[in-house]
Amino acid sequence: KGRFSERSHQSEGEQRDFGEVLLRSLDVKGLIERLKTLLDTLGIRNLYVLIDDFSELPNEAMRVVVDVLLAPLNNWSDEFIKFKVAAYPGRIYFGAIDKTKIDEVYLDLYTLYGGGDVARMEESAIDFTRRLVTTRIRHFCSVSPEEFFERDSDEVWRQLFFASMANPRTLGYLLHFVHESHLIRGKRIGTTAIQQAAERYYEEKVESYFHLGKFLHESFSERSSIYSLKELLESVVARARELRSHDSEMIRKVRGRHPTSHFHVPVAYDTLFSTLELNFFMTKYFEMTDRSSRKVSVYALSYGLCSKHDIPFGRPTGEREFRLYFVERFFDYSPLVLAYLTKNQEIVCDNDACSTRFSYDQLQALQLFGMLCPKCKDGTVRVNNLSRKYAAEIESVNQDLLLPTTELGILQTLHVERKPMRPASIAGELDCSYQLVGWRGKSLSERGLVKRYRNDLGQRLLEISGTAEAAYFPDTSIDSLNVGEEAAREEENS
Repeated sequence: KGRFSERSHQSEGEQRDFGEVLLRSLDVKGLIERLKTLLDTLGIRNLYVLIDDFSELPNEAMRVVVDVLLAPLNNWSDEFIKFKVAAYPGRIYFGAIDKTKIDEVYLDLYTLYGGGDVARMEESAIDFTRRLVTTRIRHFCSVSPEEFFERDSDEVWRQLFFASMANPRTLGYLLHFVHESHLIRGKRIGTTAIQQAAERYYEEKVESYFHLGKFLHESFSERSSIYSLKELLESVVARARELRSHDSEMIRKVRGRHPTSHFHVPVAYDTLFSTLELNFFMTKYFEMTDRSSRKVSVYALSYGLCSKHDIPFGRPTGEREFRLYFVERFFDYSPLVLAYLTKNQEIVCDNDACSTRFSYDQLQALQLFGMLCPKCKDGTVRVNNLSRKYAAEIESVNQDLLLPTTELGILQTLHVERKPMRPASIAGELDCSYQLVGWRGKSLSERGLVKRYRNDLGQRLLEISGTAEAAYFPDTSIDSLNVGEEAAREEENS
């Protein structure tokens, strides 16, 4: 641990030195003046720079980009250069940029549509889903979307919202899947079709996060941190399944199976779920006040995940009191989260001479002082999430199989599609450039993990090799969530 901390400090120091050298070597003010002069001759008063996927940058690279480029250009250009940066909440570094002078526009469900109550948020999000899909279908198909739906189109729109959480990219996948499974066979889209598409989306695009994390070219602690989140998710899913047989006065009023897909925790726990949310295992659904007058975050598990693990999704409708269904006490997962933190999380000073451990309750206070250890005043407090359950499995991975994220994404895409693909098609799946896929594909080919050739039209194609299939995807079912379903089935059968 001491050697790792030393390397971490060294890396951060090198990044700071690099940033300072680069900032001194770049004449930022001179660049701004030349840009102003050039664009002024064209009658252009402002330069707008759009930066997408900013949160995908590693922390060190993010700091360099902000400190060396964004902050100087923003602060020294006198409003000449305006940036539009797309980032995930809590995954952005501001540096010297004055946050009070920035307009923040949130696109989360609960902030974008949650001005009233849960019911109003759902209505607005369903309406957005309807308008988005309707516009696309009328433009490309010149017909109404209802031409493709079964009778109850209102329920179809509701299910499409649940399955996508109004995310346009996810909607695209769902519509692609229902086209393959139903429309080209002359069948119309109904709730069953959407449920099947959502489950396929979860299995092919979401669930692989943990499997790939095992082969990520990172330290053991980084990979263990990923599997630590798998343990947290397994606990949440197992609890949601247990609650299907829960009994209470509220549940007795529900007609049919009562939904258990949502849960709530205090907003202070949001950071724990941010990575799971980022990878679409769950979505922050709303913010409410629970029965104990605490401000809590309500989370919804992935619709496809719920379909796979037989968890009823949604919220009962009809009774007005069902608007508070999500904050019923049995949906409070705080004890579950605390048990996870006790078991898996270490908050410890990285100074070997100190090594003081802190509780999660102290983390917010530590963050206010830059994570400086209050005990020794010298070390930095680090938060380590370690997977006890999967430690042996992670350690058993051959180090020669570890690959960077992009290479793993290429192999995963080729494995799922089961056909040769052009770099541009793979890039569309990974949200990167085709040049990057082509370059990394060449590297994978040299390692015997990908077959790289041209077709009769001269187009470059990539195909996963048998070696890669055997090494990385021998039996991906073992990487599914372990939520005790086998034991539950045995108990039911007995």
